[in-house]
Amino acid sequence: MTDRIVPVLTLIAALALLPAPGGAETYRWVDDQGNVTYSDRPPQPREPGAATAPDPRASELRSPEVKAPDPTPRSRDAKATVPPTPIPRAGPTKLDELLELSGVRVQLAGLLSRVAMDLRPPPAQMSAAEIAVIDRILAQSLRHETVYGAVRDAFRPQVDRPNLEATAAWLRTPVARKIVMLEIASSEPSADQKVAEYAASLKANPPPTRRLELLQRLDWVTGANETSADLVAAIARGLSTAVSATGPPETRLRPAQLEDRAAQVRARAYESLREVRTMSMLYTYQTLGDDELTEYVRFSGSDAGRWYNTAMRKALVGSIGKVVEQTATELVRAVPLERWARAAMPAPQPVK
Repeated sequence: MTDRIVPVLTLIAALALLPAPGGAETYRWVDDQGNVTYSDRPPQPREPGAATAPDPRASELRSPEVKAPDPTPRSRDAKATVPPTPIPRAGPTKLDELLELSGVRVQLAGLLSRVAMDLRPPPAQMSAAEIAVIDRILAQSLRHETVYGAVRDAFRPQVDRPNLEATAAWLRTPVARKIVMLEIASSEPSADQKVAEYAASLKANPPPTRRLELLQRLDWVTGANETSADLVAAIARGLSTAVSATGPPETRLRPAQLEDRAAQVRARAYESLREVRTMSMLYTYQTLGDDELTEYVRFSGSDAGRWYNTAMRKALVGSIGKVVEQTATELVRAVPLERWARAAMPAPQPVK
């Protein structure tokens, strides 16, 4: 029960969050289109409404996808049909079963694939040997079962048995199973192009106001955009911590500085992801009727729904943040930080 979560920060972009050598206040970052910017001011939060829709060319510009070695779900049509009714089980619902019913276990594979793509340097920016080392680290550090275990273990202390059973009971209903199948299909990186194309089609055929209102209520009651922004901030914090630790003691960021930079990233992400999330939700739930969407909103606003979404946000954000920090630490240890910084430099322009 979690819609598409899109990390939007790269290891190269994390270099912008660190002070330049020698204490010079120069900031460097990579925007959503991959443009490298240098400035004496840090990146500023976007004005509300300034967000852009997903770039249809994004899949063409990205480096080859790096997937965890565990099986990744096959691409599915967003118009998924209701899966077979689960076989009733006697006794209390196990946590693994809850996470299976909610689709989190499967969707995590797509999220890790996105994280791997974002941590991988742009094509042709590093040597083949360096890329091979990076790919090996990503495959080892972002193993699906390992990260899933971390998310599950972070969720476990928050288990509330009555709310867990109420959530599991709802997830076994036909409408919930249909919703989970749609969310799984939409969570895969291969769906990005379809979302962009669907968003473009809405310009000529805008959705009804009622539909937008329902999706806004769903986003608000589930805290979906909050979760995405928190996740981006956790990734930024993990990257910044790993990169900062490689520098000399006098240039390392203090904990308060790391939190301040993560807060800046979160503020930008919250605004920039708002429109992207709206388009994503319109695409994901396009085959749901308003009555089905209303039922989803109703459950999400219940005690059980609020418990589940809060517990999952805490478990997912904390676990992914730690995994990214550990992975980035391995990456900058294996490939010198100077090489990452050089990869962020603009390519020289040909002499005319």
